[in-house]
Formats: sequence, structure tokens, C-alpha cells
Amino acid sequence: MRVPRTALLVFVASIALAQKETFVPANDVSFTVATEHRSYRAGEQVVVNYEITNISNGSVYVPREWDAKCPASPHIWAWFENSSGRHFVPGYAGDCSPSQETVAERMKKESVLLKPGQRLRGHVLLETTLFGGLEPGGYRIEAVLYGWSDKDFTQEQQRELQRMPAPFIRGEVPASTRITLTK
Repeated sequence: MRVPRTALLVFVASIALAQKETFVPANDVSFTVATEHRSYRAGEQVVVNYEITNISNGSVYVPREWDAKCPASPHIWAWFENSSGRHFVPGYAGDCSPSQETVAERMKKESVLLKPGQRLRGHVLLETTLFGGLEPGGYRIEAVLYGWSDKDFTQEQQRELQRMPAPFIRGEVPASTRITLTK
């Protein structure tokens, strides 16, 4: 029996679509930030609350605040922007002892599985005393949720990730909110 060429192409396309993705675009989640108050005294610490919501139709892994590799880097980072557009971005440093663990073990520490509609809430702290102290005035707090990149994983690690129950977000999602610093 001879299979028509168009039927074969449809069958091949169906198989390709049915394969599980390891990484999905970051627009499968919503990322928002908010502060507890609209106004803070210069010198006070600002608590920036964040919320990651799965807005896709399937489950996805989202990152916790820091990655679990050594040295660690942030998956969620925030900074100040003043009224003239100047950015005040804090640095970060870490001290760690590398451990031998599989990428699946690492991801159990570094990620959270969210089903459609589920949320992950947390916070980051911003110091207004950085940079010699921020002057009183209006500021925008800018934040970014950094997903993973397939380039950060070897082919073997990607095969291991593919065996996980859901894909991981890749890319970035920005968010911002406004505050005022007073004397």
C-alpha cells in the first residue's frame, strides 16, 4: 500500500508537534512587582514583593529567586531608576562550594512547578542607602524575572531536563512600580 505524500507530511508534522518541549517562552507567565507603601524615607529598606503566575494552558517550571549552581546568580533582580532615567543597580556576590549533583537535583532546588493559574510569591530587598544614598524624589523600581537558556545546559543535561514533568521558562519578563523617597 502506498501512502500519499501529503498524508506522510501531516503525520511527520504531528509527531514533531507532539514532542515535549524542554523550554517554553517566558510569556507563559505573568510577573508583577509591588511595594507595601508608595512612600519611604531615604535610608529605609524597600521590600519589593513579586508574583509569578502561570498564565499558560500547561504546567511550567519557574525559577526561585536565585539559581542553585555555583556561583549563584539571581533569577529575580530589581533596581531603582530616578526621574532623569539614571539607573541604580545593586551588585551581588557569593561564596560557595561547588557540589556534584545532577541537573534534575539542581532544578528541584532552583525551580517551582506551577500548574495553570498557580502563583509563586516572594520578595527582594532594595537598599536606599546604596550608591551613597538615594536623594529624595520619585523613583521607578524596575525588576526582571530571568528564566533559563538552553545554551546554559549541555546536550546531556537537556535530555535530563526533558524527562522532567513540565518545561522550563526561558527568556526574561520585566515589571516595574513607582515609589517616592522622602527626607
